[in-house]
Amino acid sequence: MGSLARQGGEQSLGKPSYKRGFIDGMQLSYGEARKGVGGGICQASNLIHWLALHSELKVIEKANHSFDPFPDEGRVLPFGSGAAIFYNYVDLILYNPTPYNYQIRLHVAEHQLEGELLCSEERKYRYHIYEKSSSFIKKGEHVYRCNEIWRDIYTKNNVGAFPQLITSELLYENSVVVKYDISDEQLN
Repeated sequence: MGSLARQGGEQSLGKPSYKRGFIDGMQLSYGEARKGVGGGICQASNLIHWLALHSELKVIEKANHSFDPFPDEGRVLPFGSGAAIFYNYVDLILYNPTPYNYQIRLHVAEHQLEGELLCSEERKYRYHIYEKSSSFIKKGEHVYRCNEIWRDIYTKNNVGAFPQLITSELLYENSVVVKYDISDEQLN
């Protein structure tokens, strides 16, 4: 799968349909998991969002799932760094403010979805995405998972020079209902 984010343009995944090659999979909707066309597309939107955060692309529209369905076992990216999509309600829309073209390429490997973000010019910056203030908080009958997603932007490592931190920015504050059991020791 390849998609081009041209200079000054916006990019969206659009409507999943059988005609466009989507198949049935698990959708997380209204607090429950169910089967539907394009189910699992959040795997792709999560990866695309992660790639975009490591670039000059701007996230115009992004949403989280309204709940945390699974514990962290096997989690590769920080909780809350993904991008839920559910056609005609929430979408992932990226804007390319640069004079360059970006290409997003995804492919299915043996056990996971993999991707790369290509640029028509050498990129000027290096990015580091991480979480802070991760906690589980009980409010009434529900447990909430809370954290912050941050991005550090550095100069690229030039020959003989160390990368310099340009800025640290808070990208997202997350707080969602947890749908699995949390021990008392995990609560803050």
